[in-house]
Amino acid sequence: MAGFNHPNHTNPQEKKEQSTCALLLRVFWMFLGNSVLALSALLIMQKGMSFSPIDILYWLIIPLLIAARYADISWFKGDTAYGEPASMTHWRQYAVKLLLIGAGVWFAAHGAGYLIAK
Repeated sequence: MAGFNHPNHTNPQEKKEQSTCALLLRVFWMFLGNSVLALSALLIMQKGMSFSPIDILYWLIIPLLIAARYADISWFKGDTAYGEPASMTHWRQYAVKLLLIGAGVWFAAHGAGYLIAK
């Protein structure tokens, strides 16, 4: 069985584990993480200008999202929203956009909270 020892041969169980990890990463960076960010922003807005543990959660989720996208692309051959293979260029663009938009939403949530509290 020469093919069994081939370096590209992967165990079906290993493929299933990789597929599960890839799916969990994609669900996190595409949906769950962004949902937590949105909910956090709403809660920050309700708190007004005061800082709280929700601010810490908000700023912890952003690097987790960036790391999840990195892992998805580099280890699990993640795709773009259009089904094309994603590259590190896509990851850099995602990271920059997420940081900029995340900061803008965070400032806006605190600003809106300040206006609502008045």
